Amino acid sequence: MRQERFSDHSPGSLVPITLHRKHVDSSGKFQIEPVNAVSFVPDPLPPKIDWREIKADLFDELTAARAALARVNGLIPLAPNTRILRQALWLREAKLSSEIENIHTTALDMVMAGSRGTDQGSDKALEAWNATKAVRLALESELPFSGRLIRKMHEALLVGVRGEDQRPGEYRDSPVYIGSPDKPENARFVPPPPGDMPGQVIECMDRLERFANAKHADIPELASVALVHYQFEAIHPFRDGNGRIGRALILHQLCARGILELPVVSASGYFQKHRQEYIDRMFAVSTDGDWAGWIRFFSEAVAAEAVQTRLLAERLVSLHRGHVETLKSRGAPTRLLDLLDHIYDWPVVNAKSVASLLGVTDPTARKDISTMEDIGALRITDEVAYGKAWYAPDVLAVIEARSADEDK
Repeated sequence: MRQERFSDHSPGSLVPITLHRKHVDSSGKFQIEPVNAVSFVPDPLPPKIDWREIKADLFDELTAARAALARVNGLIPLAPNTRILRQALWLREAKLSSEIENIHTTALDMVMAGSRGTDQGSDKALEAWNATKAVRLALESELPFSGRLIRKMHEALLVGVRGEDQRPGEYRDSPVYIGSPDKPENARFVPPPPGDMPGQVIECMDRLERFANAKHADIPELASVALVHYQFEAIHPFRDGNGRIGRALILHQLCARGILELPVVSASGYFQKHRQEYIDRMFAVSTDGDWAGWIRFFSEAVAAEAVQTRLLAERLVSLHRGHVETLKSRGAPTRLLDLLDHIYDWPVVNAKSVASLLGVTDPTARKDISTMEDIGALRITDEVAYGKAWYAPDVLAVIEARSADEDK
């Protein structure tokens, strides 16, 4: 990590650290040799900046983001129940967040992985599904922002997938570096060293926890969420999975701070679309203390994703309402309304799961599935690839959508 890139305005300190380079020597033997380097230890939050100036300079961006989130909150009375919105939008968040880490899968493979468990499915699909589990755990837990919650999320993220050997649920016990995987001396960024001494990972996380759970009258709530996300990524407390956990915590913080009532808006879609700027903006905080640039970018990301979320949620509500009206016009049994709600909450079923859900026989379950196929609420999968199963195409389209326009 190049020390000269860090200016006097950098909100942290550079401390010596020993990294390790792996290589094969001339005799063909695998060698590990030490590399002297420096790591960046971020100062405790909040940063020492003029918050009156920040609020004045970023008034439009912060106001636009809060207004967009308020419009999402206004969706609650429109939905027959929020379950038909939450799961699809959580799955979309996890899928987009995973793509930032080059974990690419289809919505159908991802949901099938969740249905089958960790013993089947592609590695990428399971990794993306586990990101959904981490999001859900954060939002349904009664724990506040804390090391305990974050470690539970991390364990859920890595169980049964690549990274399972990277201490799931535990803070890292070794140095890590970002960029230049084979040459640590060329690393772009080296986060704090492991351990519980001052300036090390555990102490940094303890300080972040105190900030996240305190009130800061001078700091806009959305700016506080931006600060927490930057700080978490700068600390990089785990060996693997830091980005996905950090982005899941954005959603947790928006809800915990009362900005968002319906837990469906993160910023992963915008971050994925502007991946390099996302990385560069956080790096500019570390090197030059450009908090204004980062908070502006973060606010724009949240505002943009809130708009997309609202449009996608409105589409889900409209599609659900249309299916309800069609079923009622056909005089369908009321149990099919329960099945409809179920497939919006979990968009893959088979005859056995429908029979169990509705308390009916296998032939009746297959007849009910056929009715749902007729109205377009279900579609059969490729039996060779997935077995005899059906999926909800409208819901999967929302999970796949980068923007609301792509879901039409």
